[in-house]
Amino acid sequence: MSTSSPKGMTVRTLGTGGGPIVSSGRAGTSTAITVDGATYVVDCGMGSIRNYRNECRWDGLRGIFLTHQHSDHIYDLGSFLVTGWEVPGESFSRPVHVFGPGRPSRPPALDEEQSRAIAARLGGRRMSGTVEMVDALLDTVFASDVAVRMADEGRGDPHAWITAHDIAIPDAANADPVTARHPHMEPFEIYRDELVVVTAILVDHRLCFPAFGFRFDSAYGSVVVSGDTAYSENCIRLAEGADLLLHEVIDLEAIVATFPDGPARAGIIEHLKESHTPYGQVGLVARAAGVGALVLHHIVPNTPGAADLAKMLLAVRADFAGQVSIAEDNDMFPVGADFTTISRLTMKTGAMP
Repeated sequence: MSTSSPKGMTVRTLGTGGGPIVSSGRAGTSTAITVDGATYVVDCGMGSIRNYRNECRWDGLRGIFLTHQHSDHIYDLGSFLVTGWEVPGESFSRPVHVFGPGRPSRPPALDEEQSRAIAARLGGRRMSGTVEMVDALLDTVFASDVAVRMADEGRGDPHAWITAHDIAIPDAANADPVTARHPHMEPFEIYRDELVVVTAILVDHRLCFPAFGFRFDSAYGSVVVSGDTAYSENCIRLAEGADLLLHEVIDLEAIVATFPDGPARAGIIEHLKESHTPYGQVGLVARAAGVGALVLHHIVPNTPGAADLAKMLLAVRADFAGQVSIAEDNDMFPVGADFTTISRLTMKTGAMP
């Protein structure tokens, strides 16, 4: 890990696997976008914190952006929040802002009839927003650790370092957890500092609402992270003209082949089919958005050897003429530069032109 803070904009894939599994291959999905030494993390999948510490510095972390609250995107969130909290030489240098979904007004559903059935099934269980989730991590899950370290080590209140925000969806979008989970809308700003402007849009992740894609614009260029989504016109709108699009991808046939028979099999297959973008459509998204380069991540299946990466790459290239790479953990992509020499997959397979 370098201690310098070079100028420019880079993207590091801290975790490139998708799905709530413990994989011996890829870490869970997470992306670090660094601009002039300041780092902004999108999602905190399982194992991503180790890769963050290998590639980035705690004193550079400014923001964490959660696309949605599926477990495979937030497993390491608590670790990110408490690991950089007032450890000598390993600490945040400024407040870290956490942005993510707010609590829906009602449980998401496909229609009103299903909404009533889901409400009855959930009973008193309810969803939480990002502010509530972060408070629970600091004040309940890690409450004993925080209290002991404040008393024994003289640390301050972690809330002085960590501020959470529920992303407010513009009223004009008329979004609703049942009737309009990903309405046609324009990207909207959620964060700005002297280095980046971050915009968001709702994408189509079936019943996971709200689910966002994010765009980071800087003086060096623009990066879009799709989040988990089926083919989405909103994602295309968000990514229009971006230098680099990181998009999820699924091989449905391959992931289904890994499932044994069981009571949850049919429901999970239906979720995967309607919640993610097949490798045969990702190139169409990149072409429609007119992006400069495309990186595939959040690879499903995330079982070592189960995904045919060469097949995915060929299918995407058939639809998109720009630069394409399939990311592995700890790949680094400079924005505004030719990233073909950086991707470790490229170096190992010669897959890039």
